[in-house]
Amino acid sequence: MYDTDPADLIEFASRWMELGAAVTEQVAQVLDDPSCGSCWNEGTESSVNPAAIELAYHRLQGLNEGIDEALTEFLESVAE
Repeated sequence: MYDTDPADLIEFASRWMELGAAVTEQVAQVLDDPSCGSCWNEGTESSVNPAAIELAYHRLQGLNEGIDEALTEFLESVAE
């Protein structure tokens, strides 16, 4: 974390806060289990809304490689 440029960290924090609590909670769920998107294809109830994850992806894209990868994996699994 100490290697992170302060301006980049502030940019990430600002975009994260703009997402709101409901979306950030869903992003956290996806980060815990990016494959949870497969629930949608199995007809199982999921508290993760693909539209919320797509919104987060577009707002956070390019700021963190790990987050980009997890959100992409989720969105791809929902699209299948």
